[in-house]
Amino acid sequence: MRLSRMFSLLGPGIVWAATSIGVSHIVQATRAGADFGFALLGFIILAHVIKYPFFLFGPKYAGLTGKSLLDGYKSVGNWAFYLFLILTFITMFFIQSGVTIVTSALAMNLFGDFLSLSQWAALILIVVGAVLLIGHYKTLNVLLKWMMLVLAVCSLIAWFAAIGRLGFMPTAQGPSIVLTSAASIAFIVALIGWMPTAIEVSVWHSLWVLSKKQQAGALHAKRAVADFNIGYGTSFILAMVFLWLGALLMFGQGQGFADSAAAFAGQLVGIYSAALGEWSWVLMALVTFVALFSTTFAVADGFPQVWKRALSLVLGEAHPQVETRANWAYLITLVLLSLGSWWIIEFFTADIKGLLDFVTTVSFVSAPLYAWLNYRVMMGADIDDEHKPQGVFKVYTLTCLSLLTVFSVFYLWWTFLA
Repeated sequence: MRLSRMFSLLGPGIVWAATSIGVSHIVQATRAGADFGFALLGFIILAHVIKYPFFLFGPKYAGLTGKSLLDGYKSVGNWAFYLFLILTFITMFFIQSGVTIVTSALAMNLFGDFLSLSQWAALILIVVGAVLLIGHYKTLNVLLKWMMLVLAVCSLIAWFAAIGRLGFMPTAQGPSIVLTSAASIAFIVALIGWMPTAIEVSVWHSLWVLSKKQQAGALHAKRAVADFNIGYGTSFILAMVFLWLGALLMFGQGQGFADSAAAFAGQLVGIYSAALGEWSWVLMALVTFVALFSTTFAVADGFPQVWKRALSLVLGEAHPQVETRANWAYLITLVLLSLGSWWIIEFFTADIKGLLDFVTTVSFVSAPLYAWLNYRVMMGADIDDEHKPQGVFKVYTLTCLSLLTVFSVFYLWWTFLA
């Protein structure tokens, strides 16, 4: 099959993968390998397993009904619809700033420090905003397909090179690891929070599926699910790759990641060239930058898409100016999101790990709510019984929901009461 033909079959699932393969993989998975070796491998696998059904419901619901999960939340009740919007408003500036600050640091590392970190952030946000306003989803889709291809190929090259030079397991003896310590629990929570990404991104995914403007039905849902599974599988494989690289190249070396964004980016790329040779510096600088730049693109489109659809639902499809006002909502959200996230970057430049751990922990705690809402939507009256979760898959879904709830409650108890 020609590459162009294969690319034409892919779409929202790759955009979803671009959202995922960024901070959670490049930063958190690499940190997990560097600090814990392979001790947290099971948690990365667990995160992918227990979140899978709730991510799956996004493309499946959109494909079957021609509606987004946000529409589904409104059908559950106005309380669910507005609660989602409130949580989105609270977190969106921190999430956008979290991915943008890492992207900016990697850009500075790759292209030079002739601009400050905040200036790089401003430039990246302007470029991203301009591309989204000019091309919208179609341009985003094409760009991210190529970015994901470059990322996957370069990551696998680096992985094979690391194994060929260093072997399958770290040769250095790392520090003794206590997973029940406060620092370990806090990092595990942050790791799972965005591994592979936050569950609320399933709402964005459903909106991206609708952007393809295909006729709703079982066939569209089947294609959307297949596309998603390719993106999900890619996310899982690359999470393993980056944890493996962190373990091989940094575990037991007696160094940790810096708090400042600029130093963090330099370390992230530097560990590869130090272990693999100077030839790998450009390769890994490119890999990490492409991963985070694609994530910045996807996140910058996801939040405005939510507010665009939300306004349409509030006004009603019959409103004479619904399309015009919805487009304005997209534009205004994109501008405010860019300005707000840039302002946050000004204050968190010195502690990038603190910012990332905060936003990922919020996603960890709120995950059961989004998971339950997605399940309620898929069990709603607008889904035929044959397409609802049933049998073994229903048991699996409810088990995953229970585990997410137990993890969240345990963390809240451990933080505030233990």
